[in-house]
Amino acid sequence: MPYIDAADGARIYYRTSGPSRAEPLVLIMGLGWDMTGWQLLMPHLAGYRVLRIDNRGTGRSDKPDRPYSIRQMALDVVRCMNATGIESAHVYGASLGSMIAQELALSYPERVRTLILGCPSPGIISFPGSPGVLRLMVRRDDLTPEESFRRATPYLYGISLTERPEAVDEVMRRRIASGVEPVGMRRQLAAALKWSSLRRLRGLRAPTLVIHGDKDRLLPVTNGRLIARLVPGARLHVLKGAGHVYGTDAPEEHIEVLRDWLSEHSSGVALEATA
Repeated sequence: MPYIDAADGARIYYRTSGPSRAEPLVLIMGLGWDMTGWQLLMPHLAGYRVLRIDNRGTGRSDKPDRPYSIRQMALDVVRCMNATGIESAHVYGASLGSMIAQELALSYPERVRTLILGCPSPGIISFPGSPGVLRLMVRRDDLTPEESFRRATPYLYGISLTERPEAVDEVMRRRIASGVEPVGMRRQLAAALKWSSLRRLRGLRAPTLVIHGDKDRLLPVTNGRLIARLVPGARLHVLKGAGHVYGTDAPEEHIEVLRDWLSEHSSGVALEATA
């Protein structure tokens, strides 16, 4: 299985798909989610060389019970890129992954062709959601995974809760099947709470697309608007009625926005249209 050894000795799991000579795209998932969180998107990325990573603390990567940092996780991504021969790529990070992606673009600008920030924050304490919502993101030991996710669901989704409940159930099923490590989630959350890009965003030079749902209760859209305002030339797309997991709430619009962005900034590659 493909692993890299991080600077601190942790093993980080990654996977690649697509033609080796195709335009490279790196996908970085959010708090506590492994790379299976990208499953709905993957069928539409056949024309790209896609690198997915299980962030430390999730999936098949190591879950050391010691402090993590966002910069450390950005370096994990760089090492995975090195292992696969990807010198630079379009980088798409969602939620916690957006923080890792921002740090990657700020600390290693030569590795980022364009930056796509999904439901992002310039630091998770900037504009947090409802009081206590973050506590729901870290699974309690006295609850089963399904009980834990059921409690968090209203804070993660928007219109899907009423219009596409079967889609929410399917995501939850995959989430539970992939496994959850409370230690990894706590360490990831602690890293996010110590990190901020707020004072550095004006120095970000990669072409940047910000995607945010206007019903996001975990990281409200105020965060995305602020980032789009501070990053020179950034483009903001707000998905109406969508919550934090906007790929489930507004799948067709999400694919269309991403397709247009990547097509605009890629050489001869087009994202497959939604079936």
